[in-house]
Amino acid sequence: MRHSVSTFNGEGGKNMNKKLITMLVTFCFMLLLAPVSVMAVTPTNAPIVIDVGGANVENENYKITDTGINIRKRDVNYELTGTTDKQINFWGSNNPNEVDQAFYLKLNNLVCNGGFIVQNSPVKMVVEVPKDTNNKLKRISANDLTIYGSGVLNTEGFTVTQKTSYMDSALHVTDTTINVNVARNSAEWNGKCVISGNAVLTYTGNGTYAPLQLGVKNGDTTHSVLLEDNAKLICLQDDPETPSEYSVSGLESFGASITLKDNSYLEAEAKSSTGKYAGFGIISSSPMKVLGNSKVVAKGYDVALSVDNDLEINGGAIKVVSKESNGIYANNLKIENAQIEAEGYYPALFGNNALSISNSTINATSTGDIAIFTRGNLSIENSKVDANAPQDKKGIKARKTTTINQSWITTTGDESYDSINDSVLFNGNNGKVIGNVTVIGEETVSSEKTLIISEGTTLTIPDKAKFTNNGTVVVNGTIINNGQITCTNHSGGKATCIQKAVCELCNQEYGDLLEHNYSTKWMNNEEIHWQECTVCHNHKDESKHIFDDDKDTVCNVCGYERMVNIKTPKIIKGQNSKWKKDSKIDFVFVSDADYSDFVSVSIDGKIIDSKNYSSKEGSTIITLKSDYLNTLSVGKHTISINSTTGSASTEFIIESNVVETPVKDDNKKNDSTSNNQETVKSTVKAENKQDVKKVKTGDDENIIGIALLLLGSLVVLTYIRKKKID
Repeated sequence: MRHSVSTFNGEGGKNMNKKLITMLVTFCFMLLLAPVSVMAVTPTNAPIVIDVGGANVENENYKITDTGINIRKRDVNYELTGTTDKQINFWGSNNPNEVDQAFYLKLNNLVCNGGFIVQNSPVKMVVEVPKDTNNKLKRISANDLTIYGSGVLNTEGFTVTQKTSYMDSALHVTDTTINVNVARNSAEWNGKCVISGNAVLTYTGNGTYAPLQLGVKNGDTTHSVLLEDNAKLICLQDDPETPSEYSVSGLESFGASITLKDNSYLEAEAKSSTGKYAGFGIISSSPMKVLGNSKVVAKGYDVALSVDNDLEINGGAIKVVSKESNGIYANNLKIENAQIEAEGYYPALFGNNALSISNSTINATSTGDIAIFTRGNLSIENSKVDANAPQDKKGIKARKTTTINQSWITTTGDESYDSINDSVLFNGNNGKVIGNVTVIGEETVSSEKTLIISEGTTLTIPDKAKFTNNGTVVVNGTIINNGQITCTNHSGGKATCIQKAVCELCNQEYGDLLEHNYSTKWMNNEEIHWQECTVCHNHKDESKHIFDDDKDTVCNVCGYERMVNIKTPKIIKGQNSKWKKDSKIDFVFVSDADYSDFVSVSIDGKIIDSKNYSSKEGSTIITLKSDYLNTLSVGKHTISINSTTGSASTEFIIESNVVETPVKDDNKKNDSTSNNQETVKSTVKAENKQDVKKVKTGDDENIIGIALLLLGSLVVLTYIRKKKID
């Protein structure tokens, strides 16, 4: 049975009835905002929530019995949740007027071990797999199937059935991650199939024959598969190295054209076989295109990528490996602007009718045959081709003509071609420039190889191109370098301390500069010092000046002298203050100098012992102790607070603790009252700077007390005068 694939049309069916047209007009704005995959008329009803694990129930919308769950209405929104082992049944319609009526299903962490079963076809189904949901179905199938949403759907069977007379087959998957663990013959796509957005479909074969099959209906030419945006289709085997009795391929297309574009990705691998035939990675009887930045990876025991039709690769990248056959086989193989890595036992690249390569990079390796082969004409243009074959085989061969232009060709044999112009040809380790060659991208002469640029030929390295010589380049012709040449075997030239040697081959500097001849004399400016090369004036040991502190004026390294503005310290507290003898209070002075600069204290020009004072920060606080102050004579003194930045000085006064009170004496005597006043010295000790108490007399005192006071005064006066006479 032949299989095929087709592309989904998300704009609705061909025969839309009046009711659907009315709904489409009513909700056109909503549909413009909806994903492409659900551009069919979306019902507006609130979802009918069905707990599939719930009790038996029957209503107009659905029925739950012991044996199954029946979804009764199309064009109605359903939300399915819960867990069940029952199957969920859907009935389609053969009425042409109902062909666009779909089942709209939202999967909310649904687990259905019985799967979705179509009891009557055709069926159109639109399935939402919301973000952050993880759903499991035994199987899912429909004639027209749309799946969207960024959630996850796990299933064992995923089929788009064949079209009917009323409904075309179609598949459209957008953004959803679908994991299919495939049993035998349980994965099939028909019709028009589009995988888009960030969708990831992974098929893992777990049976004896379980490839993903495309376009299975013979004679149907409407099948196609399109991978676009960032979509990925991956077809793997659960145990690829364990042989099967059948030929098991990764992806089989019997009638579906395959197209990749944008940044899409296709990967497929075959399973080992004990039978007569080995499995293909990808096999298609319809055309295939790999466009844009898309990528194909294929592994096969037979051909890794086999297209029994036209294979066009334009801008894409291909990586294929075949254990026993070709890497890539196509009737007509056209490669443009592509990156190809191909490995096989037989020709890694095999264009049966024709093979053309342009603006591409090809690495083709055959372990048992010619690396690149066609039964027709071969053309290589503006390309880099590395063809590796056994020593007794040719690297590149065409049954008809071979034309090579503006290319870099490396082969393993001694080969000649019908026409080769403006190219580099390596036969084994010996290469030569033919005509005028322009390097494309990057080229390398490996260490064991020799490239001869013959007289009259030119090798041009254009802007942004790179040419690396790790071997030997003999220049008898001309090298024009506007890009980058890297040569490991330089010769000639002379280095100085300002320029490396220049290779006579590639005109590039190489090696090391000579050492500088530095003077022992230090050069300097206001901020830095250095030693200078006497040839090129290059600097070494460049650094900032080093001083002992903020006041130091001479650099310790180079002797540079700087100007330092040093502020003379001054006394900011205690200026011209007084202190009385016998006071127990300490005497405080403050200098505005930094405490870190403090050195000593001087009194009257002599440095005093530190035990006579205390010092502390803020700026510099000096407290003279009272015991010391009592040793100083009465009168003026000078204190100096000495710092590294200078001395702050002020005068202070030591006062006597004796207070003289004058008394008047007019030498007149009166028997009753006396106006005579004599000077009486009364000694009163004043402590803690308190005023001396004065004796007050008044007329209101008792006359006897006054008389006794006067009498006592005369006695004291007589005694004092006697002492003076003595």
